[in-house]
Amino acid sequence: MRLIAHRGFDDQYSANTIAAVERAVPQADAIELDVRRCRSGELVVAHNEILEIDIDGIDRVEDLTAAELAELDAHDGEGIQTLERVIEAIPADVDVNFELKESTIIDDALEIAAEAPNHVIVSSFDAETIDATNERDTGVSLAYILDATPTDDLAFAAEIDCAYVHPHTSICLLTDVVAQAHEAGMEVNAWTVDSRAAAWALEKRGVDGVIASSPSVLDRESEESSAE
Repeated sequence: MRLIAHRGFDDQYSANTIAAVERAVPQADAIELDVRRCRSGELVVAHNEILEIDIDGIDRVEDLTAAELAELDAHDGEGIQTLERVIEAIPADVDVNFELKESTIIDDALEIAAEAPNHVIVSSFDAETIDATNERDTGVSLAYILDATPTDDLAFAAEIDCAYVHPHTSICLLTDVVAQAHEAGMEVNAWTVDSRAAAWALEKRGVDGVIASSPSVLDRESEESSAE
């Protein structure tokens, strides 16, 4: 089962940082990053639009330049970094998932994806963002993030050729969304998985990957032993 590091395994390391990515890379098949735009126009890796640090009344990512964000002591001494800088820390054989937090960043995100040596997945909760990304006809894979299970969400994802759907863990365990997605030709990565028991239950359901906050949710050593 695929192991995707949620924000660089955010239960174990500081979320969305280069330090987290570097520690997560040896243990993960893919790194999931949250992407939004800052004041100077660059795309940066940050989950929340509101900063944890209030500087003279400025408390939003979009109000600071990339240079100013990088100087913040936001995560154990590391500031908020540009997407391009974070990707540099990810080897080419590890996939990258850009979760787009804003619909206006699609073109810039795709430009960065085109330059990256990695396989890039673009995901979003927003249907219009995923649809607009698909219309660009690029080489990235698409993933529609699901926090509910209406049939039309799966139909929409299949219609625009999403390679993946990313349902919440509870949806995978309580409904037949995994089987429906597989029948439509899409793989399933469940989020956010926080225990080995949950990962085991999801694997039994047929989930293809887990978006996890810690690498400990999968016993990779046992998997490798059984494969031998």
